[in-house]
Amino acid sequence: MTSPKADRRGTAARIRTAARALFLERGYGATSMDAVAAAAPVSKRTLYQYYPGKAELFGAVIAEVWGRFTDAPPLPDPSAAAPRVVLTAYVERLRAHWDQPEVIPFLRLIIAEAPRFPELAPAYVQAGKQQVTESLGAYFEALARAGHLRRPGNPGLAAAQFLGMVKETLFWPRVFGGGASFAVTDVVEAALDMILLPEEGDPTG
Repeated sequence: MTSPKADRRGTAARIRTAARALFLERGYGATSMDAVAAAAPVSKRTLYQYYPGKAELFGAVIAEVWGRFTDAPPLPDPSAAAPRVVLTAYVERLRAHWDQPEVIPFLRLIIAEAPRFPELAPAYVQAGKQQVTESLGAYFEALARAGHLRRPGNPGLAAAQFLGMVKETLFWPRVFGGGASFAVTDVVEAALDMILLPEEGDPTG
């Protein structure tokens, strides 16, 4: 994505805004670079100066959508804040990310069109999902070192399982047009109980 310093006139931002609207309205395959240039509006030469191809432009749009979540500060060291508090707040940030109007529509677009355009899934992963996985994985490694995980031998797996438990019940039903069947608090507490050792003095442990 073009840096703010290199985009003083807002040209790249205007291109991404136009592209985001067209991708969501028409889909990836039916959106041409000519259409993006006309909607921006910029010349085709200017468009290609910023984004050499549609895949790069799509990746920049996805990175912008993800950015409101991935630009947050790193998760704190376990010695600085209680893991249950940190991870509960993390899920709330995830839910706020999912509430953005573009997030679920873009995922639906990728699911629908990835068989024809294999570049879409890597763009989605590289633009945001990979950063989320790596960041949470690093935090779970710190949890393992601090003795907070029930199964400390594979903190990366624990991080993936935690996300999986949360997303299976709170996110994927929304992707498919339904509603969550369980209360958010119940889902988060159950996931934490399965992943974390009880804190000192916790009567439920």
